[in-house]
Amino acid sequence: MALASVSSMCSNIGPPKALSYFTASFSAFLIILTIPGNFLVCLAIIKDPFRNLKTPFNNFLLSLAATDLVVGKIMDPVSVAFHTSEGLQLNIVDIKILHILYFILCTASILILIALTVERYVAVSSPMKYKTMVTSKRAILTSLSIWLAALGFCFAYLQLGVIFYSFIFANTAVLSTFGVLIFVHVGILERLRQRSRYWQKRRAVESTKSDVQENQKNLISAKKDSKAAKALMIVFLAFFSSFIPACGCSCALIHWLRDLQFLIVLCNSGINPYLNAWRLPQFKRAFYKLLHLKARTKISDITTTSIHATGKRETSQIPETLCGEDERISSVE
Repeated sequence: MALASVSSMCSNIGPPKALSYFTASFSAFLIILTIPGNFLVCLAIIKDPFRNLKTPFNNFLLSLAATDLVVGKIMDPVSVAFHTSEGLQLNIVDIKILHILYFILCTASILILIALTVERYVAVSSPMKYKTMVTSKRAILTSLSIWLAALGFCFAYLQLGVIFYSFIFANTAVLSTFGVLIFVHVGILERLRQRSRYWQKRRAVESTKSDVQENQKNLISAKKDSKAAKALMIVFLAFFSSFIPACGCSCALIHWLRDLQFLIVLCNSGINPYLNAWRLPQFKRAFYKLLHLKARTKISDITTTSIHATGKRETSQIPETLCGEDERISSVE
């Protein structure tokens, strides 16, 4: 990890002043980018103006948005203060404060992404059991447990030191978690493709108007779940790209790689709401309501029912025979 490389190789060599001022300026810009988007996501889920956002999936999104909001309100300002003092060659902010915030928030983000992936996998692979297996109460308890675990890892940093802890964090936690997320996400997309093919085939053989309309709704639901899963994958890739280790080059280059890696992590917290929540129709509708803006499309044209949105029409959208039918389709194909 870049932070460990700097500590072990270039601890006695300061970074270029231009880099320190650049990092401080970009951190200040990220404050403006991070706080409004994540605050609006949190406000939309908490207030829930149309009563369709209190779901397990959105509870995890709330936890992720709250984590990113902490990044914008605490970590970004600390970064501005630290790198400004670094450029002025003053020792105003202890670097341990930056390390502690960095590890706590990164650990929380990783674990929340795992929870989001598991929730999506259960919703897609076992839709009939989803409402009993994944509840809002369990989602809230899981989110609280994630934050307790992230705070617990902070004590490990204080005991082990930044170099050893960074090595464990980067090479064990991040890489293994990334592998698990990719494996599960591929399974989610494959299951969604099977469901989409099933409803397309069923629509081709149905003759009555009501059956055609019902199958069309289920096909749209499958496509929306696919869109949500792909949006989540974009968040994964954006997040884990920030953990690319720095090479053993000159100290000046290592300082640049350190700060660029750090800024990518901060930037991820700023773009998360735009990659995820802002892409979902029910969130857009809530944002327009909270901001007192007129939607560009009619409210009646915005479909707000999906497996992860409400779960109330899950039985009508996915019949009991779908699971068995999916298995027959997948075995034939």
